Amino acid sequence: MPPEPTATLEPTATSASAVFEAHTGERAIVLTEDLHARPASALAQTAAAFTSAVTLSYGSRSVDVRSVLSLMGLGATSGQAVTLRATGDDAAEALTALSAVLGG
Repeated sequence: MPPEPTATLEPTATSASAVFEAHTGERAIVLTEDLHARPASALAQTAAAFTSAVTLSYGSRSVDVRSVLSLMGLGATSGQAVTLRATGDDAAEALTALSAVLGG
């Protein structure tokens, strides 16, 4: 009887980590105004148009951009640097649109 064929899986350039990295982005922005109700609402509405998960970081805290109350709770003010992070199929487009809302 001949031996049964065996298969080995070798990592490829299209591994899960490579796909993840291709759909992840980050952008630092200096705020042009305080992150109060109006800009927080504009950010949340803009983020809702995308499927990517997007967070905004300020100091040691990160929040979901789709939550107006969480955004306002960060206490980020004009002239402060924040970081947007997006992960998903439309991460690059989401970062571009959200950066424009923040004035970056």
